[in-house]
Amino acid sequence: MTGLIRMVLLAASAAAAWDCPQCGLSNQGPICRRCSLPEPPPGTVWIRGDTITVDGEVVEVAPFFIDASPVTYRRLLPWLNEEATSLERLAELVSGKADDNMNFLRYTPFTGNEQGTGLAVPSACLDLPACSITWTGARQFLASEGKRLPTTAELALAARRGFFRELDVQAVMSAFAEMMYQAMGSALGRFDAQAMFAGCGTPGERVIWEWTGDTPSGAGVWTDPCVVIFRTGGTGIASTDSGYFNVAFRGAVSDPSGL
Repeated sequence: MTGLIRMVLLAASAAAAWDCPQCGLSNQGPICRRCSLPEPPPGTVWIRGDTITVDGEVVEVAPFFIDASPVTYRRLLPWLNEEATSLERLAELVSGKADDNMNFLRYTPFTGNEQGTGLAVPSACLDLPACSITWTGARQFLASEGKRLPTTAELALAARRGFFRELDVQAVMSAFAEMMYQAMGSALGRFDAQAMFAGCGTPGERVIWEWTGDTPSGAGVWTDPCVVIFRTGGTGIASTDSGYFNVAFRGAVSDPSGL
């Protein structure tokens, strides 16, 4: 029996090992023994600090951890169902505006779950980037995980390191549009992809954006009604109190070691 317990403990110890992305040393504790880098939070990658040019400005970026991919509906839904205690609260997190017929859900994949206790999305959407979430909703969800929205420069640096996969919004929306109509009925109206994507004829024009923690004016996010959004092709501006069918988000954590 003692031998079995020892084998289990050794297996658990081996499973906890991680390779430091800074120096390559294999570690079993929370801090690298050689360079003192903390173990990356689950699902994140470590990005070495560097300089990068964003909108014509050279920015010095400190090292940081960032989600390797955007937050998915699967990851978001438990929190969203716990937080959405009223129609007004749901609208604050999803679109910023409430209405009795729930028309604010029109261009989202959200429907009622089978139990009638909250929201769900079609199974084909569970592992897609969670869009239609307001900046407030994104920020609050990430805070619940001990993370924050990345800066524009951090996203640009992560993109330069290859951690962005371009996703065609039209292909994603078309996949669940008919399911939405069947589930929620005529109150939502028929999905009009042609009108929705007017002027966005090529896949490059339909790439999903991501929320950042930056404002276009440089003022605090509590006083500026808009924030910067990012995609591999550049930056844009969006309202903080609106949810967009083509804006997703991911979390970041500052690297306290400063390597």
